Amino acid sequence: MQESLDEANKNDTKSMDIFKTASILKPTGICLGLMFFQQASGIDAVVFYTVDIFREAGTNLDSNLSTIIVGGVQVISFFLSGVLIDRAGRRPLLLISATFMAISIFALGLFFKLSKDDPSVKDSMGWLPLSSLVLFCIAFSIGFGP
Repeated sequence: MQESLDEANKNDTKSMDIFKTASILKPTGICLGLMFFQQASGIDAVVFYTVDIFREAGTNLDSNLSTIIVGGVQVISFFLSGVLIDRAGRRPLLLISATFMAISIFALGLFFKLSKDDPSVKDSMGWLPLSSLVLFCIAFSIGFGP
């Protein structure tokens, strides 16, 4: 053990040497990118403000019930994601997840834009906020979540 300790002390390695090794740069960049995009996806804002989002949407659906539905779908999706990762692989699921998350958030933003311009949209498209947030949570749960 003393020889191993002496050998470790003899090697003058600095923490910045990690970034000089080419074989480590790509996996480190991928890992940091995934961590960044996971946080930048907006899942925390959606989860923390789901009741407020539904309340602002002003649809006929109860905001608390809609929040419970979104949470339940998210729990079920996390269980299904384990099976999907083994069968489909991580890369396809990340691409699918990013695509559907973007579509669902765009649809939610479009709903708020249209309802601001024309309040009758809330009656005709009142299902859109719930369905877009459900789709967002499912997409996050199968790709970026795990």
